[in-house]
Formats: sequence, C-alpha cells, structure tokens
Amino acid sequence: MSRYGRLVCLNGPNAGQEVELSREMTAVGRSAEAGLRLEDQFASRQHAEILRVGTSYQVRDLQSKNGVVVDGERLAPGATAWLADGVEVQFASTRYRFHDPSATVTAPSLIAVSEPGLRVDFTTRQVYVDGRPLDPPLSVKQFDLLWFLYQNRSRVVSKDEIAQAVWPEAQGDVYDANIDRMVSRVRSRIEPDSGEEPRFIHTIRGYGYRMEA
Repeated sequence: MSRYGRLVCLNGPNAGQEVELSREMTAVGRSAEAGLRLEDQFASRQHAEILRVGTSYQVRDLQSKNGVVVDGERLAPGATAWLADGVEVQFASTRYRFHDPSATVTAPSLIAVSEPGLRVDFTTRQVYVDGRPLDPPLSVKQFDLLWFLYQNRSRVVSKDEIAQAVWPEAQGDVYDANIDRMVSRVRSRIEPDSGEEPRFIHTIRGYGYRMEA
C-alpha cells in the first residue's frame, strides 16, 4: 500500500480514477500541466492545489470561479482546509473522495478500555472518547474547532480566538451564533449523554469556552 494520500473520482468522465498525492503540491484544474486534470467545463484552468504537509494534506482554492467544497462547506476564495480520511472534495462539479493511508482502523480488542476522557490525534484527524474512535468522524471545520480547544485545554479561549483559528478566511467576520452552533454540534458528538453539565467543553458566558479533557 502506498504511503501517500489519494483522491478517487466519484463522478463525471473520470469516475473511478485514482490520483496519488505524492508531490508536495499537486495542481488541480483544466490545465494540461495539472497533476490532477479536471475534465469539467465548469472548472478553472488553475482551480485549486493539494498541499502535502508531513503526513497530512490541505486543499487550497485558487480564486476559482465555481469553487471548492469540502465536506459540504464551500471554501472562501484563497482559503485552505485540512483533508480527513473519507472526506468528499468537490472541484466545480467534479467530486472526489480523499483516502489517507495513515488513518488505520483499530481493532476493538486493541482499544485501551481503560483510557477515559478525550484524545484528539491531529496526524490521523481522529477523535477518541473513552478509548473509542468517533464514528462517523467530525467534519473538517468541526475537527478544526475541537483541535483548537484541545490545544488550549484548561485555558479559557475567546470567541474571537476561535473565529481566527477555525475561519481564518473570514478575517474575524464570524457571528457569535455561528461559533455557538458549531460548538453545540461538536459537543453533541463527543459528550451526547452529559445532560446539563458539560463533560469536556464548558461555556464561559459572555466570553468563550474552556475545554477540560
């Protein structure tokens, strides 16, 4: 098995085609020079690029006319997003599935049952709650939010800090309600049975949030 990530085309004339992402930067577009050439009349010649960062991957929109959509969310022009194993990436009207070879499935018998609490693995972009992997995985933005809180656990972080970390493309222009909704979705995934008393993510009213993991 290759140690590099790959994209598998899901629709269009190249459905089923696999592209290995072995380069540090793979150009995406209708250009003949593109490493991932799109047979898509709605795609730009230089539509996007895939960046290999260690064992992880990012996609960047290159001011394309018809955009890049990751896990149902369209990127702002020039913005980047991390790719998690199994996520769907759409360039104009062409859809791909991203596969990460480093995201291995752990057999249930090997899971450390005595591992209470929350663990977030940035390399595989996997989340473990009490030793069990979260399935299905979080969306790209949900993971980015959780990872930021996890990095700053035990510290109160403001909503302004969260907006800059999770939505850098918005340049701080993010409504508090959007942040609150995203936190609520993440909280419902990692602590669905906590009731009124949060287990991991605590709300600091009028300011932001604090994670205890």
